[in-house]
This record gives sequence, C-alpha cells and structure tokens, in this order.
Amino acid sequence: MDRGSRPHSGAPARAWDRFALAFIVAGTVFRVVWGIFFHPALNYVYSDMGGYVDRAIRVATGTTLDRFDTFYPPGTHLLLAAPLWLFGHGRSGLWAASILWLLLSVAVPVLAWRVALRLVSRRAAGITAALCAIWPLFITYGGFFMSEIPSIVFLLLMLWLALRARESSGWNAVVTGMLAGIAGGIALAVRPQLVLNVAIAAFVLLQKKGFRARIAAFAGLGLILPVASVLALNAHAAGRFVGMSENGGTNFFQGHCPVNTIATGNDSTGFIEVASPVAVQTGRGNDYVFPTHLAWEQSYFIRQGLRCMKENPGGQIAVIARNIADLGITSVPWPQSNYRGLRLLVRPTNLVYSVALPSIIVASIFLARQKGRRRYREGEWILILSLLAVLPTAVVFYGDPRFRVPYDVFGLALAGSLISAWLEHRSVRKIRVSSVAPGGAQEEAE
Repeated sequence: MDRGSRPHSGAPARAWDRFALAFIVAGTVFRVVWGIFFHPALNYVYSDMGGYVDRAIRVATGTTLDRFDTFYPPGTHLLLAAPLWLFGHGRSGLWAASILWLLLSVAVPVLAWRVALRLVSRRAAGITAALCAIWPLFITYGGFFMSEIPSIVFLLLMLWLALRARESSGWNAVVTGMLAGIAGGIALAVRPQLVLNVAIAAFVLLQKKGFRARIAAFAGLGLILPVASVLALNAHAAGRFVGMSENGGTNFFQGHCPVNTIATGNDSTGFIEVASPVAVQTGRGNDYVFPTHLAWEQSYFIRQGLRCMKENPGGQIAVIARNIADLGITSVPWPQSNYRGLRLLVRPTNLVYSVALPSIIVASIFLARQKGRRRYREGEWILILSLLAVLPTAVVFYGDPRFRVPYDVFGLALAGSLISAWLEHRSVRKIRVSSVAPGGAQEEAE
C-alpha cells in the first residue's frame, strides 16, 4: 500500500487520484502538442544540443570517438544514440529521438506522483503531480536535446525504486534494489552532480531491515554496471582513464574567477569555447584565451580557480552567494532564453519559483518538525534533503538554472505538501466553526 493512501481512504483517496490523473493527461497533451507540432527537438540542434547529437551519431555509427567526447558526461548522448542506431542518424532517427525526449518528459509527472505517494499524503501527491504536469520548465525542456529531462526521470526512477524496495520483501526487494542502482548509475552518467541524491536513495534503501546485505550488494552491482560502462567508453575515447567527464576544471574556474567565456586551443589542436549562459546574459566577467591549454586539462583550470580564491579569499563569500543566486534569480533558463515567446513564459515562472523557494524550504522544515505528523515527517525530510543537494554544485562550481531544474521536482513536491497542509487546516477550521452550538459551546472536532 502506498504510504500516501493511509490518511485518506475511500472516496477522498479516489478523488485525489482522479485529480492527479486528470492533470497528468492534460500535461501529456501539452507535451505532445509542444514536442510534435510546435517545438520538436530535431529542429533545434545547435550549441549544446548539436554537441549531444554529434556525439550520439559517432556512438550510433561506430565512428572513432573524438577526444572532446569525454568533456561532458556521456549519459545524454548515449541515450540519444539508441534511436539514432535503430532508425539512422538522418531525419527519421532525429524524429525518433524527439519522441524519446517527449516520452521522458511525459514520465516526469507520473514518476513525481508515484514518489510523492510514498513520502507525503495522497492529497499532497495529487497536487505534486498537477504542478509537475503543467510546469513550464519541464514542458519546454522536453523540446530540446538537453540533459535536464533525462536527469529528472532517472533521479525520480531511482528514488521510487529505492522506496519500493524498502516496502517489498524477499527477492522482490533485492531485484527492485538492483533496478534502483541501475537507475542511479544512469543518473550519474547523465549528471555526476546527482551523486548526493544517489547517496540519499542508498540511505532510503538500506532502511530495509531484512535482506539488507543482499539488497546493498545488488544495488551496488546495479549502480556499477552503467558507471563502469561510461568509464570504459571515456577511457577508450581519451586513451586513458578520465572519469565520468572532464569539464570540472573549467566549471571550477568559471565559478571562482571573473569569467565570461573561455577559449582554448590553437590551429593545430582545434579551438574549444565554453561559457556559462548566466555570465553571458548578465555580461559579467572577462574573456580568457588559452592557446597552449585544452579545455579538458582539469588540473590546470582548477589551479587557476584556486589562484583567484587565494588572491581574494574574503571575496569568495560574495562569489559563493552569487553562485547560489545564479541558480535562480539572476538569469533566464537557457536555451529558452533565446526565444522571445519562451522567454516570456519561463522567465516569470523561474523568477517566482526561485524567490519563493527559500520560504518553501523554511515552511517545509517547520512542517516536518510539527508534532502529530510522524507519518510524513521522514518523507518531507527526504524531499528537503534531495532539494538541498543542488547547493554543493553552486558552491564548488557555479550556479545556473539548468543545474537546479532537475531538483525542482522536490521543491514542487514540498509546495504540494504545504498546500495540502493548508487545505487540511482550513477544513478543520470549517468543521470547528460549524460545530459551535447555539449556546456558545463548541464541540471538539477530530
């Protein structure tokens, strides 16, 4: 039984299930219209999207991998490679890839609902599903070959399977735990920054009392399978072990030095230019050119970042505060920011959510600490910690709304829980008011 089904039974439970399903259907319609008729991803292959497609084509066709293929985590272009391998790397294959991204986007509110049912009340879960179904950032990112949508899907899938494994028994729990590990490994292949969320899912999984050692072993095996495959692929492309990606150095440099754009390489090695959309939109920082260094020389760029920190150690407090602000309020999510219509939609959504988020977190902490709510206390803390797991990325590297978007599902779930608590409080007040006797005596409402 879902945890969220306990406090509401019968007709109220079915009503909130119908509420969630209605919004999921509506969200699916929005996504189909958006991803098929208005904004199919195959028509927007440039910049980062073009890079993912190019790398996917090399994998799908068996072409010799490029040294630059190791710079970004390979999970996204490996997912793209599957439809390109099946349907070819022409327009048919790109249409298939666009449908894949559409289906992943459709899965977001479904998985958010299933996760929320196990962490908060059924009413809160229904509200969470509704918010995720109509959330403009989730819908619009489904029309770009970017890593945001796959990140959300495998992040939620991992947590849902971990929660299911904890509720299951015997070998069913072991197999579900292994599937959770596989989902976590894919999430890391798409975005290594999700490692803290993988740790949270592991903690949830290990709360299972029986079969704990077997569950841990099989979950670890499941995690290793995609991670080892990605490490082997990158090592093959680079000719040596390079880890999950090689952009950590430039990200660290961008986050702690006054950087606008970074250009590396020369005529013989080829040129690579990287930039944060936040820095470009705000026009801050300087342009750096490194003709004798390449973008994947992580140790070199980390030393440059440490030099900036050493030159102005006190100023790093302001830098970190700015990086955290850059997760939300200082820019418009990219690449939607390139299009006037999308900008008008996502800019207020992103701004209102980012401004409200600190209050949502504080109110959720207060709610999770309330007496008489033991049923949901653990679930709300899992949501809070899963949401806050984005902060180390901004502190260590830099902030960008794209980094925050995969975690928005937890913020929306917390908002759903707060709205549910408010509705519950209002209904209790109405019961108490209606129970006041004519003589002034008030019956105790349960």
